[in-house]
Amino acid sequence: MDKKINLQSGLNKYVKLNGKVKAWLVEEIQDVRNSKESDLDSKEIGILNGRHECADNLLNQIEKWEDHNEKTT
Repeated sequence: MDKKINLQSGLNKYVKLNGKVKAWLVEEIQDVRNSKESDLDSKEIGILNGRHECADNLLNQIEKWEDHNEKTT
């Protein structure tokens, strides 16, 4: 019984963490989209573009992994 409770607790923590990560990635993407490039220099624009690309790609990869796991279970 303890193993089942520990497994469920671990799964709940994973689900919460996964949700927080995805929410943060979406927020990061929106922050970049909402920034005004006219107020930034080229280095800052490059950094923002890199953050956007990283967050967008990671979010897409997480969704692919989730889709793959749903199809295999």
